[in-house]
Amino acid sequence: MLTRTLTISALLSVAAAQINLSASCTKALTTIATNADANACLTPSPLLPILTDSSASVVDPINNWLTSLCAAPSCSNDTIAAIVTNATTGCATDLAAIGYTAESTPAVSALIQQYYPTVRNVVCLKDGNTNCVTQTLTNIQGVLGPLSIQNVLALVAADTNVTLPANISCTNCLKAAYNAVNTEIPGLFTTDTVQNECGASFTDGATPAGISETASTKTAASQTKDSGALMLGVSSATLLMIISSAFAVFA
Repeated sequence: MLTRTLTISALLSVAAAQINLSASCTKALTTIATNADANACLTPSPLLPILTDSSASVVDPINNWLTSLCAAPSCSNDTIAAIVTNATTGCATDLAAIGYTAESTPAVSALIQQYYPTVRNVVCLKDGNTNCVTQTLTNIQGVLGPLSIQNVLALVAADTNVTLPANISCTNCLKAAYNAVNTEIPGLFTTDTVQNECGASFTDGATPAGISETASTKTAASQTKDSGALMLGVSSATLLMIISSAFAVFA
């Protein structure tokens, strides 16, 4: 366990240095990767290869992570609250640079608690035996080239507008994701825009053939005596939200 902790700590320190995170934020990120409660429901370890090679595609590590995540029990509200509270404390300086203040933490925590089940359901959808996020990222990779951290950051920095063909943006996976999100957050997508892109049947609410929900229905029990003392980073929870946004092509 000590060797694993030191290895994860070293990898996260390198990654943090590359994106100029503060020492306290790096410590929080390191702790989440080794905390029992976080590992029980977020299973971040399969993502570690992303930290070792920023030029390699993220698709396989993300697929491995989602396989682990979807089989694991979901995070309890207490664990989510502890993650958010302690992450915003540990990364306070970093977050202040984008205008975040401690007063926002309760609202952010409540928002994540509210939408976490929907996001988890979406990222655990499968088309046959293939995870829908993996399918979507693979399709996008076929258009843009390898989805490495370096390439994604370069696209963001270039502020490039990317138009995806309908065979990528209107798949059964994305229809199922649209159904799930639109049910829980009605009005998030403009129906006319979606129908113009994918046709009227895309918004009919029917579950596409071959689509299944694979997220475990169990909830992880806290393995610590005081979940409020959990000193975690928000990276995995945030990444979960980011991955799900791959489905939000009609926003």
